[in-house]
Amino acid sequence: MRWTVTGIPEGRVGKFSIMYCTTHRGHPSWHTYVDYASIPSGTYTVLFEHFGDNDSALNIMQDTPREYEEHSWMLDKMSGDVLIAGLGVGMINVPLLASDDVTSVTIVEKNQDVIDLVWDYCAKDDRFTLIHDDINTWEIPEGSSWDVAWFDTWMTHDEQLPEYITRIQNKYGDYVQQMSGWHWETE
Repeated sequence: MRWTVTGIPEGRVGKFSIMYCTTHRGHPSWHTYVDYASIPSGTYTVLFEHFGDNDSALNIMQDTPREYEEHSWMLDKMSGDVLIAGLGVGMINVPLLASDDVTSVTIVEKNQDVIDLVWDYCAKDDRFTLIHDDINTWEIPEGSSWDVAWFDTWMTHDEQLPEYITRIQNKYGDYVQQMSGWHWETE
């Protein structure tokens, strides 16, 4: 299964960029990912974060089959009120938008540059709300609750994955019925 992200123009804002990549064309870090993840031929929308003056970059998110596999837990659980940590390329919005079982989607994205590149162009309707904040430090509004939450975010530099998961579960456990995230072990 693949939900193709369409309509986001190529471009760069600050240290983030959107590029259309194929197995033969793209940033050098994309080619490393293609080799590692065995990406089938096609054109993909890729979000990069750039570092320094030499244009080194990290492939943050893309609409590849591997990315969809990593989100499979969310696909099985999406219903009711949904909390998403990280906008990325808005890939998960496509199935959320298509589901009549989803009543609301709250997306928390910490990077204004990503918002500027993606939000105006990604799939959404009036059920979607975007909040510009860091999911790690966001003050959860009183009375908030979600049925499902997906944390597609990075750990802090001094954390290992188990500590990160515990910290997120401790912060959001009283507000979310079911939660998981990128590289979490899920049932």
